[in-house]
Amino acid sequence: MIKLLIVDDEYEKVLQIKSEVSSLDFEVDIEQATTITAARRMLQQQKYDVLVIDLNLPDATGAPPSEGGGLKFYDLLLLDLSSSIPTDIIFLTAHENLASSLEHEITGRGVSLCQFIPGQEQWKVFVRGRVSLAAARLKRMSALNADIDVAIITALGPPELDAVLNLPYDWKSKRLPGDPTGYHFGVMKRAGKSFNIVAASARRKGMPSSAALAMKMVESFRPKYIVMLGICAGVKARTNLGDVIFANPSWDCGSGKLAENDDGSVVFHAAPTQSPANPHISSLAMELAARDSTISAISGGWKDGTPQGRLSVRVGPMASGAAVLATSSALAPITAQNRELLAVEMEAYAVMAAADFCRAPAPIALAIKSVCDYADAEKSDNWQAYAAYTSAAFFHQLFTDPDFPV
Repeated sequence: MIKLLIVDDEYEKVLQIKSEVSSLDFEVDIEQATTITAARRMLQQQKYDVLVIDLNLPDATGAPPSEGGGLKFYDLLLLDLSSSIPTDIIFLTAHENLASSLEHEITGRGVSLCQFIPGQEQWKVFVRGRVSLAAARLKRMSALNADIDVAIITALGPPELDAVLNLPYDWKSKRLPGDPTGYHFGVMKRAGKSFNIVAASARRKGMPSSAALAMKMVESFRPKYIVMLGICAGVKARTNLGDVIFANPSWDCGSGKLAENDDGSVVFHAAPTQSPANPHISSLAMELAARDSTISAISGGWKDGTPQGRLSVRVGPMASGAAVLATSSALAPITAQNRELLAVEMEAYAVMAAADFCRAPAPIALAIKSVCDYADAEKSDNWQAYAAYTSAAFFHQLFTDPDFPV
């Protein structure tokens, strides 16, 4: 749908514009502002695709029209950082002398001018053409990156993104102009609702890469949800290999201060900011975790070997750090930050934090990762593919559940 704002205090002229635009074969939402003040307020509150401006406009309600008021409004609009600037802007005026005297100034500002003469076709063809062009441009952009419900991020291609792309979402790969990231677009079918999904990999481990990708995907696609999937290291006494960890909360375990004790020894004072998961979704994750049908569905989809122990889904603390952990004592200081710690990885908090700082409407951020090792001296890559699979499989169970909020 195209949004059109007409800034004009001549109601008969506005009615004729509306009549012409309404005859187009696509939906146009038309609004009117009669003063410069009202138009600026409307452009501060929402975005419009096409802006039609009269040259003879009053500044405010009750004020007389000002010759060149429309041009003044245009110049103010360019200076007002809080206002959106429509892609297509047209000056359409019935004041022939005014149009002639200001034609050079209007052309120099890079916008179009058309003479409004009732009963003649020229202005009608011009307005219909410009609105149709805006509709075609919007449709092209929508085909590339609009109406996305869920953005999925992984840190690695194989095995994490590979596991996501094995989900039955009819994936199609695309690249956007000027963007080096490869995106994969799919559709998740569920009863009464389909989710449009985009997935991408940061291709590098660590919080900086995932935070940058998360912000870029949110700005490009404006998803309702952004989800980090993949693998993590588990706390050995509390998790089995392959276990799914739904992060609640997540935090940066390296956030704090290095200081010295009185004896000169170095001590780390942790000062993490914890990011909780959405309470409604985390509650649903806990309910699904308790259902045998959830575990059976995930286990039944994996045809290769599995590690010892029963697969579980757990909701609890997951910490993010900057380094790969592969020593037997690595988890001890992190566990001290949260005695119920379930897992450690390198990216989840970055995605959660990125969502916190997005412009409104911000997406709901979730992190779902599965245990592939215990961050100890016996660390290996043997169960990474399995863990990547269980992470993606639980994501599918969660988002296709009838109680998942849409």
